[in-house]
Amino acid sequence: MNAFFAAICYCIVGSNPGAPNKEALHVLECDDATGAAKIVQTVKGVEGTTYFQINKKGDKLYSFISEKRDGKNRGAAVVFDIKDNRIGEMTKLATLPCEVPCHVAISPNEKSYAFAAYTSGCYGLMSLTEDGGICDFASSRLANIYMGPREDRQKKAYAHCMVYTPEGKMIGVIDLGCDRIFFYDYPFPNYYFLSSYSAIRCRPHFPFSIKSDPGDGPRHAIFSRCGKYFFVLNELSSSVTSYAYDGKRKFTHIGKWSMLPKGTDPLTTKAAAIKLTADGKVLMASNRGCDSIAFFEVKDNGELELKNIAPLKGKFPRDFELMPSEKFMVVGHKMSNEIQVYSFDRAKYTLTPVGDAIPCYRPLCFKFLP
Repeated sequence: MNAFFAAICYCIVGSNPGAPNKEALHVLECDDATGAAKIVQTVKGVEGTTYFQINKKGDKLYSFISEKRDGKNRGAAVVFDIKDNRIGEMTKLATLPCEVPCHVAISPNEKSYAFAAYTSGCYGLMSLTEDGGICDFASSRLANIYMGPREDRQKKAYAHCMVYTPEGKMIGVIDLGCDRIFFYDYPFPNYYFLSSYSAIRCRPHFPFSIKSDPGDGPRHAIFSRCGKYFFVLNELSSSVTSYAYDGKRKFTHIGKWSMLPKGTDPLTTKAAAIKLTADGKVLMASNRGCDSIAFFEVKDNGELELKNIAPLKGKFPRDFELMPSEKFMVVGHKMSNEIQVYSFDRAKYTLTPVGDAIPCYRPLCFKFLP
């Protein structure tokens, strides 16, 4: 193993609501030399922290919790302190005008973070203070237009992900229901923030949008390490689309590649997470149903080449993450209620289970501490 990486590393795990004692977050201690892993801390008594982000310093975890307001389940923005590889005190930052969001993104300069709430189509932007709190907050909702052809999944707009452009001047709102990614200038142009932390509604101007193929159902997206390419994971078609990005406002379609073995019916599976290796040369994407992770080689021109579709031991891989050395991968098998470690053979693009699965109620978000 490269001596640059410490043998022991720590991964934060977020879980679906419904766990006994409202077990929301876990700290997974991993041995990056052997792949051995165990849960060393569990945060109880809160729910809704299904997806989260950790700042670059590694001392703040931004997420959401579920609250009962006016007889309805509503979301609230929160931040957890992280110290000595353990999750500490939680501070409530803002009350949200929607359900618990499904996604959060932090701006490249860490001066703001944005959220997307799937069912309501609500999305928003919060400005951060120097100490990690919120000073401003605004939100809006996607319009129910341009509906996709999948009547079972695309009846309305669904905000599934927020993504900042590499230079941090625009934010994309991924709409699974409308087969589009809407981009607006960051921050919202011509809007007013309230300092009382109560969200105000605003309708930002969308200079342009990316239109996916009908029925693709875009879910998540990431930029290449060099910032020149944009990769979109399509949940409903279980595919990845690549675009060239000019660093301003132009996205040029390069191609689309399936994540499924030949003959697999896309209606029987759903794409979930998309990641890149540290050098950006391997793109990885998970499938739920066809329980597997697809590995692609990223070409210099932004094209992808499918190298392998690695089957997994458990059911419904919602999220996954490579350990720092990239010799091992942790995968959350949501419907098996477990975390499984796999050894990753980069030369062969294969995954091999390591040890026994670790019991964990519906794990679905993984982030290693820096």
